[in-house]
Amino acid sequence: MARFEQLNQYINDVVSVIISNQNICKFLSCPVDDPLSIPNIDDTSELLFNCIFPFPKVPDVNTEKSSFLTVYIDNFQLGADGGTKNGLVLFNVIVHNDLWRMDRAMQRPLSILNEIDEMFNGKKTIGAKKVQFDRLRHVYINENYSGYQATYSIVSVN
Repeated sequence: MARFEQLNQYINDVVSVIISNQNICKFLSCPVDDPLSIPNIDDTSELLFNCIFPFPKVPDVNTEKSSFLTVYIDNFQLGADGGTKNGLVLFNVIVHNDLWRMDRAMQRPLSILNEIDEMFNGKKTIGAKKVQFDRLRHVYINENYSGYQATYSIVSVN
């Protein structure tokens, strides 16, 4: 049976997949125009609670320019069949406005989201079924930060 403690495992699994992706880690931690040209990060776990958060976080406007990724689970409800719980895993990609644009006219938030989508959409990474893309929306945080929220549907056994 899926209990709420299982949601902790889902978040931990998602975060483990994220920190294993060098591209995401570089996009988040290297505020340069071509972060993929930077050598690989030796210990990506150091990004946890610095720029990757397993809960919603709003950046402080008084900090240095940076990028954040928050991951959390929301909107779990009993499925129509009574044997499953349906929910959402949300990825908030929040980037300082000055860091959006990178080389080759690429946007940092969309590059991060592309990596996330490749790792999760249509894959059985968490839950009882494949994770499915649900929606993407722009989020305004404050005068310095904005980004996107990507939402994916997950199914768990009740």
